Amino acid sequence: MKSHISILLYIVVRRVSGQLNDNQYPIPSYINNQTKVHVKQDGRHQAEHYVYEPPCPDDEDIAPCVCRYDSWANAIDLECSAVESEEQLKQIFKADFPLKNFRKFFVEKNDNIKVLEVGVFNGISFEVIDIINSHLEVIELNALDSCYETVTMIHLVGNKVTSFPFDELSYFSKLRTFDVSGNSLSMIPADAFNGLTALWHLDLSGNTPNIVGTFQDLPNLRDIDLSDNVLTTIPAHFIETGSSHLSVIGLHYNNIVSVEPGAFDIVGGMDIIMDGNSLSTLEEATWRPYLEAGEVLWVNANPLMCGCDIAWLFGEDQLLEQIGVYATCTDGEYLQDLDPKIFDLC
Repeated sequence: MKSHISILLYIVVRRVSGQLNDNQYPIPSYINNQTKVHVKQDGRHQAEHYVYEPPCPDDEDIAPCVCRYDSWANAIDLECSAVESEEQLKQIFKADFPLKNFRKFFVEKNDNIKVLEVGVFNGISFEVIDIINSHLEVIELNALDSCYETVTMIHLVGNKVTSFPFDELSYFSKLRTFDVSGNSLSMIPADAFNGLTALWHLDLSGNTPNIVGTFQDLPNLRDIDLSDNVLTTIPAHFIETGSSHLSVIGLHYNNIVSVEPGAFDIVGGMDIIMDGNSLSTLEEATWRPYLEAGEVLWVNANPLMCGCDIAWLFGEDQLLEQIGVYATCTDGEYLQDLDPKIFDLC
């Protein structure tokens, strides 16, 4: 039986005698495309209700997927968390879909879909692809080709993804969020993201990757999270997106021992998070330009030696104020508590 998700709106608009004439009577703003407005013979407006049926496929044709209508957003989602195999998923998309453009494809806690195969969506497009806390391992080349011009968010969080077609990323012209955190990607080509002008949020955390190349030409990027990986050195020009909106660069909980000068964008007020790494010093050539620009550097839980190498932080320009307050030396003393006089002989 076809799904019936009904919205019942019954609004009666009555003219208040002596206050408004027929032509002045306003139509309420909440009368939308789910309510018909009938004009009576005397010129008064009256809103009538009707039953709205979203253009979902027949329930039995797409089971165990479920088509859901969000009346507030006037959007339709497809949840397929109970799908039992890749073959069943492909068969579902061979059903008669009255609507070809959905808002969201959603899968959660599914152990059966390990591969998104090429052509799996059979021409159906989505704005959001959410496959989270499941056992997805591989996204084949062209598996998402029906979504090139529609998708704005891709969330593949907490899966077992080892293979993603990064070469396809340039085709997603509207992509704002890309999140593959908590997977098993062994290599991520940073250059694959270059030129994604709509991208706001990029989360590659919680993998074990060798990140090759640089992140550049991302003019609208707001934040990038590369935390909880196995990065050891950060080269020059590593994150030079050209974005004036960048607010957070997350590199915490790697094994970073050094950062070369000119590694990042300089954007006033940005947070650079380096907590939980292996930095033994804060080199002036690397960090002074960022601190002078008003960036905040977070270096909690790093084995900082706190010798003459950091004396530059205690100068008249008081750049120490741009270091996160919980940064400590190897002996546990907070940088903020150090007496500047100990650097007089440096």
